[in-house]
Amino acid sequence: MERPQELLKPVKRRLIYLTFALALIVELVPLPVGSVRWLPDFVGMLILYWVLNQPSRVGIGTAFLLGLIADVATAGLFGQHALAYTITAYLVLLRQRQLVMFNLGVQAIVVLGLLQVNQLIMVIARMATGSAFVGWSFFLPPLVGALLWPLLTNLLVLPYRQRSL
Repeated sequence: MERPQELLKPVKRRLIYLTFALALIVELVPLPVGSVRWLPDFVGMLILYWVLNQPSRVGIGTAFLLGLIADVATAGLFGQHALAYTITAYLVLLRQRQLVMFNLGVQAIVVLGLLQVNQLIMVIARMATGSAFVGWSFFLPPLVGALLWPLLTNLLVLPYRQRSL
């Protein structure tokens, strides 16, 4: 898979805000108990996407703020998402210039690792406050997120594709 050249075009801030708002709404939608086990963290995936492709507009501060909002939205341990999103955004920024050059398949593997780090940080934060281990199925959603990465990337590039005449 080749990297789309459309990522070099400027992105409107309202598109970034809209994607984050939609991801937060998805977090709030009540779903059947079984489906929550395999759904990826869409807010985390979008943070990775925008930090990777628009680091001048979405960075560590945005990741922290969205993490706090996600903590309030999910009624989880306050600060766990903020800590996880901040660390993974920092890890992306460390190698952003290299990661953006990878094809979508390699990026999906990197995203798998980063989403697993995200989950691990949240598990450690919960266990540090006395909660029990949530189980190994907690590490399944990053696999689904990595599989969805090429689709997410192609969907977010659609508004910037040039229309051929």
